[in-house]
Formats: sequence, structure tokens, C-alpha cells
Amino acid sequence: MSPMDLNKMAADIRAKYSVYGNANLEILEANEIFKVRMSLGPETENHLKMMHAAYLFAGGEFLGGLVPMVHLARPKKFQPVVRDLKIDFKAPAFSSVTAETQFSQAQADEMNKTLDEEGRFDFTLVADLKDENAKLIAQTTTNYVIRNFLGG
Repeated sequence: MSPMDLNKMAADIRAKYSVYGNANLEILEANEIFKVRMSLGPETENHLKMMHAAYLFAGGEFLGGLVPMVHLARPKKFQPVVRDLKIDFKAPAFSSVTAETQFSQAQADEMNKTLDEEGRFDFTLVADLKDENAKLIAQTTTNYVIRNFLGG
């Protein structure tokens, strides 16, 4: 996707979901590398002026929605949801934070094939969350399921 497309996608998401609006979510990459940034500010900091844990969680979790937004062949039929998320906090974040994961084109092809054949696709993403100095702040391991939750 072009930077302009990513900027529009991020703006739409920030407008629709306040958690991402508060975080000033930016989508930096969305192809085989998926990378987003969340800003540190009054809406995202905790009582110690570091990034609140909820926003670290949201940044790691968001990537599992971004992957299908980019790669899902039939987005009106299939929807992703989180099955579970484990977050391992490593250090406090006193700056904006980026969350990054990988999902290859081969995985995307397998996702769409499995959805067509079985109507369900499960996948796991491991995301590294880093501060502006590239220090590892947290790591998330999230299990997602994609299927037709809306019956359309």
C-alpha cells in the first residue's frame, strides 16, 4: 500500500475508534512487515508519565486487524477477532512506541485458501514494541481467529 493509502486508513481508524485516536495511531508499513506507531501524550500516559499499558496492548493487538485489512480477499464475509493475547513487559516507555510484526504473502495466500475451503483461519502474531531509541518495551503474542462472525 502506498503511504497515502496508509495515512488515509490510519485517519479513518483514528476517527472511528477513540483508543487509536487518543494514541494518534500511524500505520508505517503494511505489506509483509506491519508496523504502527502510537504517540505518548496526555491521553496515553499513566500516572508516571510513561505509556499506559492499555496502549501497549492496543498497539500489539491492532496488528492482527491490520493484516486482514491488507490481505483478506473477502473482507465483507470474514472478520478477525482476538482469541487471546499475552504481553511481556520489558521496560517503561517514555516516548512514542512502535509495534511491529511480520506476515508474509505466502501466509496471506494460505489464509485466503483456508478461509475458502474451511471458513475459518487461526493465526498467531508475535509483535515487538519499541521506544524511539529502539529499546524493546514489550512483546505481545496474540492468537486470532478469522471466520464469518456476522453471518453475511
